[in-house]
Amino acid sequence: MRPIHLCTALLVALGLTGCPSSDNGAEAAPRVRIDAERYRVPLFGEEYARGGETPLVTVILYTDYACPPCGRTWSVMDNLLEDYGQDLRVIFRSYTVPGFGKGEEAVEAAFAAGAQGKFWEMHAELFEHIGAFDRPTLRKHAQSIGLDVPKFMDDLDTGAHSGTRMRHRREAKRLGIVGLPVAFVNGLYMAGYAEEAAWHGILDEEIARSKDLLASGTPRAELYDKVMASASSKRVTAPKGADKLRAELADKQKLTDPPANLVAPTHDARYDIAPGESSPLGPDTAPVQVVELLDFQCPYCRKAHEELLGLREKHGDDVQFVVRHVPLEIHTAARGAAKASVAAGTQGKFWPYHDAIFAHEGALDRAAFIAIATELGLDVEQFKADLDSTAVGQAVDDDLRTSLRLGVVATPGFFINGRYVSGFRPGRLGGVIQEELDAANKLAEEEGVPRDQLRARLMDGAIGPEGYPNP
Repeated sequence: MRPIHLCTALLVALGLTGCPSSDNGAEAAPRVRIDAERYRVPLFGEEYARGGETPLVTVILYTDYACPPCGRTWSVMDNLLEDYGQDLRVIFRSYTVPGFGKGEEAVEAAFAAGAQGKFWEMHAELFEHIGAFDRPTLRKHAQSIGLDVPKFMDDLDTGAHSGTRMRHRREAKRLGIVGLPVAFVNGLYMAGYAEEAAWHGILDEEIARSKDLLASGTPRAELYDKVMASASSKRVTAPKGADKLRAELADKQKLTDPPANLVAPTHDARYDIAPGESSPLGPDTAPVQVVELLDFQCPYCRKAHEELLGLREKHGDDVQFVVRHVPLEIHTAARGAAKASVAAGTQGKFWPYHDAIFAHEGALDRAAFIAIATELGLDVEQFKADLDSTAVGQAVDDDLRTSLRLGVVATPGFFINGRYVSGFRPGRLGGVIQEELDAANKLAEEEGVPRDQLRARLMDGAIGPEGYPNP
């Protein structure tokens, strides 16, 4: 089962208390109490870890490089390690699932870099460029951090570190983890992203407890073993709403692994397709509407875009253009690009962003998405928040569901006034658009149909969602 990226659930019971309003004689705020079961999480012989060798608190953090909340959690860890020094140790564990965001390739790249003493350097590059885990980009990262690149690529090709990845995955499944990121703080279970202030409360309390153990005679080097001796060996308690999340996960799995028996749309029917969350370009009164199902990394979508730019200029307000996103699993950055364009749309810049992605040369990764947002004058912090938001991801998923119900699993696909045009051949789009414009002009001239009703007349009898080829 693919780990669910829970962004807000904090499943440790915290008794958070307020801070004094001033420090002139006020008593210190009571410590945060944590009343939760501890779970037995063994240490492995060789681990990638940062912080003290004999810490007071050990954090084991399960993450996936394809998970944005995991990246934010590691940013918090960077600050905490600076704050707590030798009292804190953070251990990296991976939890990847075949096919999900190329996370397997990413973590094996980190381990391959680790074999050359550069694990943390690669770790930083991967989180800096979430979603860009194709081989050319991984090679570029290896070069930038000074690795022996042929050795690095050979490790990737031979799966030299797949055993470590699989061991981490087996342990995560044994523990019962269903969400990412997940941390075990001296065995205490935390699921999801938590703000730095919450972490300080938890760590301060755990440090105090560890100091009590030191005072009672436990050697510092044996603190973790002492805590684990009384920890539970059962699986973690599933977060509230886990059943619903698993159902959502099963639904998402269909989006990346569609059934083989999908029925394609026919070319002699018209299909009524709503615009989705990507704002249409052109007026609603346009007699012709072009709905494009695209993948930003699809080379034929790029060729179609070049032709569509000319058609947009040629037909002006006579044609309305709509985008529905179909990021294919084979294109590792396509989903991120789709989300980035939708995120730009929340600030009214969907089409400039859409065109800028197609014009972009080089890797499509988070850094590129942010650079494009900056060039277009977007509120970058708002853009980043939207990029990682559930709503934007849901909008892309809704587009994918629509494409599956229509039976379109290859890009590009077009519905011109509901008429299906599969793939891209030079000149064909312009030809179908002209046919529809000619039909609209005939209705206007012979029957006096008002402009704002022409498209509806042409679409009369179109098949709505209830009649799409697939349920």
